[in-house]
Parts: sequence; C-alpha cells; structure tokens
Amino acid sequence: MWDRVLSFLRKIASTGVVWSLGLASLCVLLWINAWGLPGAFHNDALRRVGLLDLTINYSPDIAYAKLTAYGEQGRYAYRLFLDYVDSVFPGRPIWQKLSYLTLGTTVFDYAENFCFLAMLRDYPQRLDGVAQVANIFTLTKWAFAVFSMVLVIIGAGGLLIRPRQTSD
Repeated sequence: MWDRVLSFLRKIASTGVVWSLGLASLCVLLWINAWGLPGAFHNDALRRVGLLDLTINYSPDIAYAKLTAYGEQGRYAYRLFLDYVDSVFPGRPIWQKLSYLTLGTTVFDYAENFCFLAMLRDYPQRLDGVAQVANIFTLTKWAFAVFSMVLVIIGAGGLLIRPRQTSD
C-alpha cells in the first residue's frame, strides 16, 4: 500500500502542484489562525489567548493559565476542536523514507491532544505532570513539522533549479 501511495505522489509531483498545495496549506493555516474553523469553534477567548497546541513551548502554569482564560465555554469549544477537528486531520529509496517525518508530526500531535483532553477533562484539578509531557510532545511535534517543512522547501527549490531535460 505504501508503494502505491508513493507512486501516486511521484505522478503528481511537479513544481506547480508543490507550490499550489504549499500556498493552499499556508492560506488555510492563516485562515484558521485569524478566524477559526467554520463551525468548529467561535470563541473570542480562544482567539485572544491562542490555542494551546499552537504554542511552541509552555510550562504547566502557562498551560493552565490559558485553560483558565478560555472560560468554561472556551474549554468546551477547545475540547470539541480537539475531538472532532484536530484529531482527524495533523526519487531514491533513502529520500522516500523522509516522508515518514510527517507521520512523526501526526503521532506527536495525537499524543499532545490526548494530554490536552486529559487536562480539560480534569480541569480545574491540575495535572502538572501531564502538562509537562504535553509540552515535550508539542516541542517534538513542532521539531518534526519544521524539519519536514524545511525539506519541502529544499525539495521545491530543487524542482525549480534542476536542469530541464530535453529530448534530442
């Protein structure tokens, strides 16, 4: 199955597709950060304070300060977001294996979400150990995501500067 996925990706991999998908992803991310997900959550506190899983590094005190600032409705909206939105989405053979980096991002995002859901479920009781583990998962998720994006940018740059092959 993995070979079929890689084969499909190789077929559609072109400079135009890569740049189009990259720009579309950037637009969607900016839209979510600016206006939230349509129908998923519309809570001023969530937008003002910011989602916990978009925070790169935090202590248990910061995590719980955000959860408190969300208020009861904000925590409910965030729980819905984690349950129904964030938990659904998230060449040579040696280079093909780099695609596993996105799997790492997804795995650590799920782990982070489980921690947040536990914190939300037991709120106002503090689970500082869970918050610390969530921060480790968050840092690891972002490391995988940034490294993946750097590789995508390098790959896209390589597509742009590689010499065009012409048939004689």
